[in-house]
Amino acid sequence: MTAGSEPRAATSAVVVCTYSFDRLGDLEACLDALERQERRPDQTIVVVDHNPELAASLRSTVVTLPNAGQRGLSAARNTGVAATDAELIAFIDDDAVAEPDWLGELLRPFDEPSVAAVGGRIEPNWPQDRPHWFPPHLDWTVGCTNPGLPEEGGPIRNVFGASAAFRRSALVEVGCFPIEMGRVGANLAGCEETHVCITIRQTANGEVVYAPRSVVHHRVTPSRARIGYVLHRCIAEGRSKARLADRVGGTDAMADERDYAVDMVRAVVGDVLSGWRQPHRLGRAVVLIVGLAGASLGYAIERIRITGMSHRWG
Repeated sequence: MTAGSEPRAATSAVVVCTYSFDRLGDLEACLDALERQERRPDQTIVVVDHNPELAASLRSTVVTLPNAGQRGLSAARNTGVAATDAELIAFIDDDAVAEPDWLGELLRPFDEPSVAAVGGRIEPNWPQDRPHWFPPHLDWTVGCTNPGLPEEGGPIRNVFGASAAFRRSALVEVGCFPIEMGRVGANLAGCEETHVCITIRQTANGEVVYAPRSVVHHRVTPSRARIGYVLHRCIAEGRSKARLADRVGGTDAMADERDYAVDMVRAVVGDVLSGWRQPHRLGRAVVLIVGLAGASLGYAIERIRITGMSHRWG
């Protein structure tokens, strides 16, 4: 670099994974928003999960690839990583729409060499208004960020997959996304991003940070804006956390959950105390309690299963 010249911007790619014609309209809106980014990625890669007809129908202005591994989100993301040599790789869900400065704000923290992963702010795009019973502390059940993250940005344990970026070298060093943990189709399993972030911190000493000015709007379908879905998602998350604890250790796997549980209890108390003036907050408190119980139940069930398997094969 010559004296007085600007430092070279790191190369970047955005990977979008998709799998169903039912989400084609969402995908088109996602890609339209990527084309309007103030900081344009060097590559936009769409990975189609075992759906050749969908892949053939997509626009020719993006790189479209079939999932080269087994069916599921983790293998699809890994296919995207393998298809690019960009230094920074961002991921956005196919049903999320990015604001124009999303990518620039998401990649800004990588100016610090110690930063290995960055998560952006994910706002729910409700089918109508937010349901009166839906507490913000459970926004994660619809793939969105929830209260408790640093408002001005800063260190976090893990990113959320709907808006995340990784330094390619760190992602490859930890083996990318574990295919045993990612979603397959519309199932509710998860924690693959959490596994990657914890492993990066454990093995590469990389920092994981939150960039709140990087914003996407994540569509919430009517089927997900229901109490039944939230409960099933909580149970699935509990089971996923048990599998995560088995892989990376209980301390790292559950560190944030302890603080989160305390925040939930405070939210329940606040809703109950305000219930005489705002009756809907009593319902919100009940949903919080049911969600916490569901996650605890899922965790316990999966721990029992894992323990039984270890005894069987031990």
